[in-house]
Amino acid sequence: MTGPGATDELGFDGVPFADLYGESAVVPPDGNGSSTAPSSHPPTPTELARRMARQVQRAHASVLEAHRAISARQAFLAGAGTSPGPRYDPGVWTRLGGPFAVLRAGAARLPDAAAPGVYEVNWRGRVPAEPTALHARLAGTGACDPRCLVLDGDRRLVASIVRSAPDPPERESARRRVPGIPAEFRPLARTAVHRLSARGLDALAAGDITGVFGAAFDQGGLEPETLPERWPARLLEDIVIEPGGGLYGQGLLVASTGAARETGPVWPRLVAAATEALRVYAFHQGLHLCLPGARVVPSADRPMRIEVLDPAATDASAWRFTVEVTGLGLVPRPYVTADCEVTAAGLTVARLRDIGVTVRERPGADVMPHPGRLSCRRSAAGGRVVLDELHIAWMAEGDQQEAFAAYGARPTATPTRPRLPRGDFRMVDRCTRAEAGPAPDRTGSRLTAEYDVPAAPWYCREAGAAGVPPLALLEMALQPLGLLGGLSGVTWEYPDQDFVCRNLDGRATLLREVDLRAMTVCQDVVLRSSATLPGAVIQRCDFELSTGGEVFCAGEATHAYLTAEVLEAQQGLDGGGYVAPWLERRPESPAGALRLDLRDDTRLGTGRLALLEDVIVVPGGGDHGAGYVWCDKPVRADDWFFGQHFPHDPVLPGSIGVQMLFQAVQACAVHTGIVDQLPNPRFALAVGEELRWSYRGQVLRHHRRVRGEAHLREVRREHDRLLVLADGSVWRDDLRIYQVDNIALTVRSGAGREAAR
Repeated sequence: MTGPGATDELGFDGVPFADLYGESAVVPPDGNGSSTAPSSHPPTPTELARRMARQVQRAHASVLEAHRAISARQAFLAGAGTSPGPRYDPGVWTRLGGPFAVLRAGAARLPDAAAPGVYEVNWRGRVPAEPTALHARLAGTGACDPRCLVLDGDRRLVASIVRSAPDPPERESARRRVPGIPAEFRPLARTAVHRLSARGLDALAAGDITGVFGAAFDQGGLEPETLPERWPARLLEDIVIEPGGGLYGQGLLVASTGAARETGPVWPRLVAAATEALRVYAFHQGLHLCLPGARVVPSADRPMRIEVLDPAATDASAWRFTVEVTGLGLVPRPYVTADCEVTAAGLTVARLRDIGVTVRERPGADVMPHPGRLSCRRSAAGGRVVLDELHIAWMAEGDQQEAFAAYGARPTATPTRPRLPRGDFRMVDRCTRAEAGPAPDRTGSRLTAEYDVPAAPWYCREAGAAGVPPLALLEMALQPLGLLGGLSGVTWEYPDQDFVCRNLDGRATLLREVDLRAMTVCQDVVLRSSATLPGAVIQRCDFELSTGGEVFCAGEATHAYLTAEVLEAQQGLDGGGYVAPWLERRPESPAGALRLDLRDDTRLGTGRLALLEDVIVVPGGGDHGAGYVWCDKPVRADDWFFGQHFPHDPVLPGSIGVQMLFQAVQACAVHTGIVDQLPNPRFALAVGEELRWSYRGQVLRHHRRVRGEAHLREVRREHDRLLVLADGSVWRDDLRIYQVDNIALTVRSGAGREAAR
């Protein structure tokens, strides 16, 4: 069958037994098209079952594709000649996708659309999933600025296309601001494959995502309709992916196509190829794993701008796409945005700005969490989870009432509700178990969550440590407590109040040395007690952190859910009175005191964890005569943590204050000679020492200063290390709000040891 509505490109291939037994790989594991040596050992029964299940899923999906193509063909024949508007070739639609069909239909109606020019495309509605009539009409004010509207068969607006004048050179040269600290998106699955050939791209289009990217992407066992939608035929010949690369730190993609053989305006095909590169990156980052029937559609939240400089050169040779990813996130649905430059024969022939794709679920699917339904997302152990990364992101920055209605969420008067941190500061990814305790106090509620630690987490890099720094340890332990509060219904109480969550007290013990990089941390929380007071709910929880089934940290913490009135009544640790630090209580400057400016001391912290500025160390000072340190830094309205902790409720995290005190103790040890006998000293959290903290106040954007002090209590030499023990406090302006006891650091010589990445 040929012509409009043809289905001859569809087929069904039997699966040889050799494929099931691994003797002939359909797609090599590296996805690059290189040959793979056959396995010398037969697969285990489990491996064989998984392969067979995957082939059955693929076969079922092929049948569904054939059914859809036949239906489209029948609809085409039944409606031929009856449409008042132009009808697009459904065969091309099937091969290259609906968005390409929409853009091509619009370009065909624009005057001089094959000439150099600038086109602005706004996606206004859902692109039809099946071939249908498309109505394109001009609606602009004149020939100089024509506007084309593309409508579907039901006369619903799908996209508007405006042809406009090129930007002046000065505007074109001004790019969006590059952030000083780029967000570091954590992929939902990890892969070592960063280059794909045509063979790998074809395998992705056919649905063999696991075969290309690896076992972390396996969705075997899911219902066929839950698997990702098949992709249109590829335009790209190859693609190289650099996660976290590019100007914006979100990713850099370099792709190429063969020579174009396209009649009519070329820019719709440019958009389709660039969109394909974004689709590959979206799946490479695992954005599809939380959505049943995942499909990639054009983003409708911003116009994209296409400038065609030299259409003739575009026709003459192959294209090279350099795609700078500018945005990557999960809410309201997973998305990728980018800028792109297209070159041919070494010359820039087109520029695309603000192109974007969104990963959405199949029409009609419910992706919001429900206590009686599991997500299609899998845990690190392979089971389906209760809450996935999309749900957790909604807990941080989405409409909680909409997303968690099944858990008792109610409409609230303000957006200020207990939330999880957003972005790089969120350290919980999935919930694998949630059990509510009996009403009314819900004591006995349990929650198990997972956090995928990046291979080079920012907090390890910037703390200069291979092990876990205090900030990360506390956040991994405490953030699941807030998640437990949401699932148990506590956070939906007091719907008419500015109801927020604050940690009050806690203790934690590091049980073993651990390098968490590229590991999945299991977070277990149990609610031990709950008390309801006027304007507050106070809960105490036990927590454990583990990797590979072995606990590395354990402790307990008290969380409070507070109304604004109760929160404002906090009076610090000393009943609202001013208790001066040790240094101010001295009648004169202590002998030997050293005043230091540590802004550029990279041994203590860099980037976001450069927390020390003005510091005074006193050898032999403090309450115990073993050493004393004082630190002082201003509160800045643009401090990075205010944007991440929390949305609608920006507050300095208590873990930042604890981290600052640990760095102050480290500075005291370095600058008073305590560690002089250890070449290249390396500091780490001490194993077996219980850290204790109390918080009775908060630091907001309008406060002026954060000050801290630490009293060294003991410096103990043990074999090849030093153990430094101290106690400390933090002041907000003139109010003492944090007390941290048993700050315990181990110091070893770093000579001959692997430096922290």
